[in-house]
Parts: sequence; structure tokens; C-alpha cells
Amino acid sequence: MLRSGDAEILSFLEQIQLARNLAVGLRCYRLRTMCLNLARWLKLEQEQVRQLIFLSYCHGLGKIGIPDSILLKPSSLNEQEWAKIREYPEVSELICNQLPVLREFAPLVRSHQERLNGTGYPDGLHGDEIPYIVQVFQLVNIADAIISKRLHRTSTTSTSDRPYWVQAVEEISKEMDVGARDPELCEKFFRFLELYYRGGG
Repeated sequence: MLRSGDAEILSFLEQIQLARNLAVGLRCYRLRTMCLNLARWLKLEQEQVRQLIFLSYCHGLGKIGIPDSILLKPSSLNEQEWAKIREYPEVSELICNQLPVLREFAPLVRSHQERLNGTGYPDGLHGDEIPYIVQVFQLVNIADAIISKRLHRTSTTSTSDRPYWVQAVEEISKEMDVGARDPELCEKFFRFLELYYRGGG
């Protein structure tokens, strides 16, 4: 799964993001954990698992340049702030391209905010233009954002007493209904979430 030297690179990436922001650094670890479990559930190949692990740590590198006033803002972001947020996949790609050991992951990192119906960013990719492994990572990324109640997400009283994984299913289902996510992959992921959080909430 991991190659020689990968563990040291991942540890370095983790320490960088922990130093920038504790919550962001811990999120990388959560993403990695869920990705590993989902990879086993989907019976992915070892190289795909490796890609998921590096996506967990590299996708958000570009957020290093986003001010805390935006990244940690508890209320809704305005359009200018969202414009700043939408820049980070390209910055993450740029950072990966500067390091030979991360260069292979740069295209995956760049596309992790794309959507199948072309409404994502930064390139407005459609369908199979988005690598399958990126589509898998996107579902984990969305679910974790909801389940962990990330600061820039707002909760509502109507859903606050319900299991977070159910809220994640509902949110992803809305995107699936408008063609932004692959239905077959989503259905597999929903089953995985149910098993992953069974007994929890």
C-alpha cells in the first residue's frame, strides 16, 4: 500500500497542518482513517488506497494561505470569501508540484472539488473527467465535514438531534439528485456509512 519513505512524508505533511491549525491537522487523520475503511469496503487496489491516503493530507495544503478570519469564520461566508476558498485546490496543486515526491498527486488534488455535472471548481470538469478515486475521496470529505460539524458549516435545530451520518446521506443525496455525484458509488457509500457509524451517531 505505502511505499518506502511514504510514512515520513505523511508525518511531515501532518505536522505542517497541525502547526497551521489543530482542527485541520486532526481532520487529515480522520479523513485517512475513514478512507482506509472505505477502501477495504470497496475492495480498492493498493495504489488507489495510497492515493486516498495522500489525498487526505494533500488536498487542503492550499488552505495554508487562507486567513483564519475566513477559514475559521463561524457564520456564513460572503461571495468574496468564497472566492478565496475556491482558490485553494489550485494552490494545493501548486504546492504538490513543487515536491517530486508529491507531484503524482497534484492532478488529483486539483480536481477534488469538481462535480460530475460541471458545477465544481476550479475547472468545471464533467463526468469521467473526474478520476474515480477522487470521486471516492469527495464522499469521505463531504461526510466528514458534516459529521464533525466543521466550523464553517451551520447546523439547524431541525437536524441537530439526528445522527450526523444520516445528515451526510441526505446532503450527498441532494447532490446526487442534481447529477453532481455518481448514484452507484453513493449507494455503496451510504451503506458503508451506516455500518461505520452503527451504534454511534
